[in-house]
Amino acid sequence: MAFWTSNQVEPKRAFRFLMDIVPVNELNTISSWFIKTAKKPTFQMDGQGEVKYIQHTFKYPGRITWQPIDVTLVDPATPDASAILMNILRASGYTAPTTPNAAKLSISKFTANQAMGSIYLRQIDARGKVIEEWKLWNPFITQVDFGQLGYDSDDLVEYTLSLDYDYATLKTFPQEVNANVTHNE
Repeated sequence: MAFWTSNQVEPKRAFRFLMDIVPVNELNTISSWFIKTAKKPTFQMDGQGEVKYIQHTFKYPGRITWQPIDVTLVDPATPDASAILMNILRASGYTAPTTPNAAKLSISKFTANQAMGSIYLRQIDARGKVIEEWKLWNPFITQVDFGQLGYDSDDLVEYTLSLDYDYATLKTFPQEVNANVTHNE
């Protein structure tokens, strides 16, 4: 019997998520309703080692490297997502090189982490309860694509935001099985 025919199991659904990007300066908050898609954290094990002993080879795990994630947001007119992203960039330490002194300034990990604040990606169930929460530690922006405009489209303006981070942690929340979940047959 397949899991989706059982009323004891509810699979996680891709469209049930909330993502909060809450910088130290809360005026630069990217609200959950801006976010259209978000990639969940991914890690890769690099540099696996091998030890050869007589006629055997023993393998050992290497370092874990967490991969960047991409987030697609829609740009509302108010609050303006492009202005928020540029404010985060400035709060990270970026200044346009308009003077010799301004050209000497640079972004540091500390200021970039402070500008981004905390990032949480939460999956929710059918009742809106959080069932899984990822936290990205020491996040910073690595790329922003401010989208594309065209006279031949009435689509919403979308931005792609690439985020890098040191590591991610997962917190899960116990769920009641079949609590007020109805299934149409």
